Amino acid sequence: MPVPTHFKFSMRGRFNNTPEIWSFGFHMSRIQAGFPDAELNDIDESAVTSAFTTLIEGPSDAAISTNVKVVDWRAYVIGTDGRMVGNPLFVDLSTSDIGGAAGNRYPPQVALAVTLVADNRGPARFGRLFLPGPAEAMGNDMRLSVASATGYAEAVTNFLKDVSDAIDLGGTESAQGENISSRGTGGQGTRQTIDHVEVGRVLDTLRTRRNNLLEERHVHGQIDW
Repeated sequence: MPVPTHFKFSMRGRFNNTPEIWSFGFHMSRIQAGFPDAELNDIDESAVTSAFTTLIEGPSDAAISTNVKVVDWRAYVIGTDGRMVGNPLFVDLSTSDIGGAAGNRYPPQVALAVTLVADNRGPARFGRLFLPGPAEAMGNDMRLSVASATGYAEAVTNFLKDVSDAIDLGGTESAQGENISSRGTGGQGTRQTIDHVEVGRVLDTLRTRRNNLLEERHVHGQIDW
């Protein structure tokens, strides 16, 4: 099924120096009326890196766990067939020690669900990314506070806007964050510009986030009944 051509970003990292990885992704526009389509060399690598590391370092001193380390980020041109065109842009950050600012509060499979919401009903209304290593404490209702959710929402919004500003579409227009769906009318895919983000106050559990870290059960002594 055809999709609108766009940029896809993938941000990746590890939990400390373990083999346990995390990643999240999102989409950005690459077309602008009256100008050629933007290419990977129209992306300011240092600006995207700064936006990424600022997000992971955390919007506050207690937002992201210190065990969340960045490894790399990648950008892809996605063609109208939904497949990558050429090679991706790859930026290696594995020699850095960029992590969050709080202790290791939750297991690595716990993530913060951030929904990327467009205006119109139907395909591409919702996208989602999962922020690794949330460290804000839950309240007695087993939810993050509204203040904590607001902090995360502002951090993700600023991150997406900074990545947008790092993409040169020509003229003065910035790239826009987009949700992409292969479903649409007339056999065509759908794109919708992201209007706002919504942060789930109940922490999400993703089984795939603990797929490499061995359990290594501790065997205790025989029970003396």
